[in-house]
Amino acid sequence: MPERERRRVFFALWPDKAVLEGFDQVGKQLHALGGGRRMLRESLHITLAFIGDVPAEHIAILRQAAEQVVAPAFALRLDRLDCWRHKRIAWVGCSELPLQLLTLVGQLYERLAGADLPLESGDFTAHVTLLRNVHCARCVPLPKLEPIDWPVTEFVLAESTLTPERACYAFIGRWRLAAAA
Repeated sequence: MPERERRRVFFALWPDKAVLEGFDQVGKQLHALGGGRRMLRESLHITLAFIGDVPAEHIAILRQAAEQVVAPAFALRLDRLDCWRHKRIAWVGCSELPLQLLTLVGQLYERLAGADLPLESGDFTAHVTLLRNVHCARCVPLPKLEPIDWPVTEFVLAESTLTPERACYAFIGRWRLAAAA
C-alpha cells in the first residue's frame, strides 16, 4: 500500500515588500554584529499556528477552518529586538500585542481545535526570525530598533518544503481580514 502524501503546513502573516525591506535591513545590521545565517527576505513571516506534517487530504479541512475566522485588519508595530540564546535565533517582535492579533490567533486555534486538527502547543510569541545560528553574546547590547509598522490585512496557509539549503514556502490559501471599523 503506498504511503499517503503528507504536507508540512502552518498559518502565518506574510509582509508586503515595504515591510520585508525593513526586516531585511535589521537582519543585515544584526548579522554584522553576531554572524549566523540570515533568513531570506522572501521567507520572513510571523507564524500564527504551526500545524506540521498532515495528510494532503487535511488541507481542505484547514482551509474550511480558516474560512470561519472573522477578524479585523490591524496595524502591527514591531519595535523589539531580541535573541534566544538557547536556540541561537535573533528576532524582531512586538512590545505589545494588539488585541486584533490575539483575536485572530484565538479564533484560528478555536476553529482548528473544533476540526480536531493537531497544533503545536506553547505560548504564542509574535516574532519574525531574522538570523539562525547567531552568536547572541556579540549582539549585546542590541542596537536600537526603528519601529517597523506593518498593516496586516490578511493571513495565509503556507506549505514548507525543506531542502538541504533552506526551507521553501508556497501559499496554499489566503484570507482577507475585515476592513477596520
